[in-house]
Parts: sequence; C-alpha cells; structure tokens
Amino acid sequence: MRQDERHAAQEAALDALLAALGLEHHEQPDERVARLDAQAPGYARHHRIGHKRQTAYRALEADRALTARHADLVVQALAADDDPTSPSWLTRALLAAIGHRRTMEALLTLLEHGTPHQRTCAAAAWHWARPPAHHATAVADLDTRFREAVTREAE
Repeated sequence: MRQDERHAAQEAALDALLAALGLEHHEQPDERVARLDAQAPGYARHHRIGHKRQTAYRALEADRALTARHADLVVQALAADDDPTSPSWLTRALLAAIGHRRTMEALLTLLEHGTPHQRTCAAAAWHWARPPAHHATAVADLDTRFREAVTREAE
C-alpha cells in the first residue's frame, strides 16, 4: 500500500471516530505547514492527521465510558496507523477504558485476521498495549498468541 493510500485510510478511520464522538476538526490556515508541504509533499495531510488524532484523544481521555462505547472505532483507527509512536495516544485511552486484555485481544484479532496493512499497524500498536513487566504474567497467553501470529506472518 502506497503512503498516500495509507494516509487516506488513516484519515478516514479518524474521521469516522471523530464523527461517532460528535467532534469536528477545523483546520486553520498555517503558512508554516504550507511551506513544509511545498518542501515535503504530504506533510500537510500528516499534520492534519496528527491534529485529528489529538482531538479524538482528548475526548477519549476525558471520558472512559465514551471510549468503551466506541472501542471498535478506536481499534479501527489503530488498525490504520502504521507510525511507530503515534498509536501510543489512542492505545493509552483504550487501555484506561477497557484494560490491557481486551485491548490486546482486539489487536490480536487484527493481527490474525486483518489485511496486511492492518496486521502491520496492530503489531506496531502492540508495543503500547503491553502491561508493565510486573503485570505481564496476566496476559502471557496473549503474548504467546502474538509471537505465533508474528511468526506466521514472517513465514
């Protein structure tokens, strides 16, 4: 999948999440963003995606019940985000609302049954979903499934 297709999928997933949350993203003209986009085409979209993610995150962080009600859409947004660090935001909100096990199970479902792009994104988000080492035994079965799924993917 090309970068523009990946960004389009990510933005569409964030737009669906924002719509379900009753939020809108209003982009303000920014000369700096325009200049950077002229130097590196695609920067403006990447910047806009980041602002949409933060808009969703602020609402989700403030209301765990809201996050739990829209957990599937949050997971779909994660399933479209292949950046190594940005999934940390939405994953953090999901963990607070539904816990490590349910978050990790949702990511495993994507890893086991998703499209190639969704599997890549789920594997990236996995890092942010794992509990601290002193709680890792509670999800050891999920770690085993993760390793098996990644091994299958690599074959």
